[in-house]
Amino acid sequence: MTDSPSPKPGKVLVPAENLRVFAAALLQKGGLSPDHADTTAEVFVWAAQRGVDSHGIARVPAYLELLAKGIANATPEIRLESSTQAAVVLDADRAPGPVALTAAAEEAVTRARITGIAAVGVRRTVHTGAIGRYVSKIAEQGLVGLAFVAGMPNMGYTGAKGAAVATSPLAIAVPADGRAPLLLDMATATIALGKIRQAKASGTPLPEGAAATEDGTPTTDPERAVMPLPLGGAKGSGMSLAFELLTSVLVGAPIFADFHSGDPKGRKHRQNALLIAVDPAAFGGAEPFAESVEATLATLKTLTPADGAEGVYYPGERSAAVAAERAADGIPVAPKVWKQLTEAADELGVALPALAGERARSTARVVTERPHRYAKQLVSHLGRRAETSWDDERGEGRLLFRDGVGTLTAGDGALLLTVEAEGGSPERLEAVVGRHLVRFGTKDELVVEWLRDGGEPGGTYRAE
Repeated sequence: MTDSPSPKPGKVLVPAENLRVFAAALLQKGGLSPDHADTTAEVFVWAAQRGVDSHGIARVPAYLELLAKGIANATPEIRLESSTQAAVVLDADRAPGPVALTAAAEEAVTRARITGIAAVGVRRTVHTGAIGRYVSKIAEQGLVGLAFVAGMPNMGYTGAKGAAVATSPLAIAVPADGRAPLLLDMATATIALGKIRQAKASGTPLPEGAAATEDGTPTTDPERAVMPLPLGGAKGSGMSLAFELLTSVLVGAPIFADFHSGDPKGRKHRQNALLIAVDPAAFGGAEPFAESVEATLATLKTLTPADGAEGVYYPGERSAAVAAERAADGIPVAPKVWKQLTEAADELGVALPALAGERARSTARVVTERPHRYAKQLVSHLGRRAETSWDDERGEGRLLFRDGVGTLTAGDGALLLTVEAEGGSPERLEAVVGRHLVRFGTKDELVVEWLRDGGEPGGTYRAE
């Protein structure tokens, strides 16, 4: 690969799709099925694209460790235990959170379409990931999504010593026609654990009232801080306890009481969740709701910004803007995370993704009895989406796409197609182009054999 761009200092820029394919390949090598690997990778990249790097691609190495240690179940038997049409419990069997909660979100939408409102409780999952993704999936279907999560105690509780409750998050997503959905995604802690680690690494003092020592004493010293304090004191700790009741206790999988019981089994890592989908059509109509949502957000945007403020934003608006920017420029990956990912890729035998601005190159040998005829048909077919040319006498052609180029050479019994694309990867080129070539040429009983730049064999596709 050549033409590598100069990323921001200390960062590696990777196109979102390349990062998703790469993460999925690593997770599949770690034991997940292709579908579960794709789902988990998608949640990570969604978070990374929105700037939530603590729940983004940096989670891949941690998940590989969870899978290797058996903490996360690579082959879970997920089952639904329903008692009513509008409520169901999903037993995750220790599946990774993205797998379990994505399934829960889809189930909530399906049931809410019938009942107007539906709740899906999730028990025995492992690290739920960015829960904003799951309520966003609900909002993408035109419904309102709510989510609550309870996990292992790692945060102080007002009036108690030591870690007592979890930094349990909540998320709410409201669809907004013509705008990014309103997305409130917050924890019950004043500061994330990751922020404490970052402050410790940089030696930066922590904000007052944000963190505490092991015995619960507030501190601004990052060297002494081991846990965050609840947001708003008693308000944050009360919300965390309430979420434990709304999720863990409600689905018959309590965490808090078991954790503090003294039984070592009570400290086995696990999380629970509750996802709710609300169909506006059941509350007076979807169109009036959409109009009122637009009026509300539009009114908010007309408010006068406070001194020093860049503007007035609703929850989720700025992260959506970051997502759009990173979709165009690539997702920045921190050096430490990139090192972990490259080491994992080397160990598991997974090819690194092409970086933003790099050009991936692969050559396909299309085996056919009529290479010239097939080449002309292909050039004609692709003329609707690319600039094409074909010299029948020389048996050569050229394709010019928006972000890539291709060359065709017809010989005896085969056609060679070399494709280069910016920001792509050999695997991506082969998956998209190879399958298309086979579908287009089924009458010729084609076989498409890829040979990657450098001689490495790629995929093989056969017409049915």
